Parts: sequence; C-alpha cells; structure tokens
Amino acid sequence: MRLISLLLLFTLTLGAEDMVQPATESAPKTVPWMMADYVRFTPATFRLHPPVLQVMDRAKLDIGLLNAAIFFATNAEREKHNLPMFETSRALTACAYEHSREMAMENFFSHQNPHDPTKSTPWQRMEAKGLKSGERAENIAMRTTNGLTYLAFADEMVKLWMNSPSHRATILNRNLLFLGCGVHACTCQKFHVYATQNFASVVP
Repeated sequence: MRLISLLLLFTLTLGAEDMVQPATESAPKTVPWMMADYVRFTPATFRLHPPVLQVMDRAKLDIGLLNAAIFFATNAEREKHNLPMFETSRALTACAYEHSREMAMENFFSHQNPHDPTKSTPWQRMEAKGLKSGERAENIAMRTTNGLTYLAFADEMVKLWMNSPSHRATILNRNLLFLGCGVHACTCQKFHVYATQNFASVVP
C-alpha cells in the first residue's frame, strides 16, 4: 500500500447470499453512475444507496460510482469539521480520472507523469482542463480492493488520506471548494485501483 500527497497552491494573480428468482424474471440492472447523480445525494443518503454496498467486481466495475463514493466520503470529513462541502466539477473529475488511468496503464505511481511531457505535472494537467487560476491541489493513492464494497473501499481511501498530515491539510483546506475524484483499475492480477483527487478554489 502506497500513499503520496502534493499540495499545489497558486494565487489568483498567478493564475452475500445468492438471491433466488423465478425463471421468468431477470436480475435488476444497475444503471451506471452519471455526473448528474451527484446532486441527488448527501454524504449521509449516499451511504444508503444500494449499489455502493456491492462488492467491486473487476469485470463490471462502475468507475463513476467509485468516484462518487470517494467524493462523498471526503465530503463527510468536511462536514465533521464544519467546513463548506465540496462541489463536484466535471473538469476536475476528468483530470483526476485521466491521471489514474495513466498510472494504472503505464505502471507508475507519482504526481509526475514520466511518459508525456505535456501533462507531466498536476498543474499542467489541470491547466489543460481550463483550471488556470486559484489554489489547486492533488492527492493520489493506490491499493488493492481486497473484496471490499464500493463504500468500504472509499472509506479506506479517505481514512488513509486523513491519517496523513499533508493529505488531511488538503482535504480540510477551507479555500479549496471544488473536488473531482477519478479512479482506474490496473490489469494486474491483484486488482489494484489507483485513485486521484483534484481540488480547486475556482473552476471554469
């Protein structure tokens, strides 16, 4: 299990049991998580959402749902400390997902992308998504799923970050108001999942 954090600050001037069903019925299908779903939940109500209580399956992993699970688990920490709740951002989510995908597919774990000089650093990646001013930050982590549910995995990730002073400072930074979470699983046998959090004080 490895964990790393980097805080990038810029001023505005710097820019279970089997269910038995009748043969005539099919198992209900779970609709994949969409960005529009974020507004339907609070950290408390999200924890009651049935899909997040499922054990993650590599063959049908709902990346959007896992992104959301980490987002709401992080907001639960903000709520505990009487801080403004993070708002989600499509740009930050896309940025976070792409970095997790690069780490998973290219087998590296770092804030620095060694394979593409155009998106080597977190600020380059955020600027490419239109995030060119204000305070910005990035957290990354990686661990195996170990048969966890979406909710349990998200809780474990956020617990790791909150137990690290630098990660904790980022999550509890009052100036950071927007959060995008992005995950990607590697193709390795152990089913590692890479997670990135991108934060910003302003978004396009």
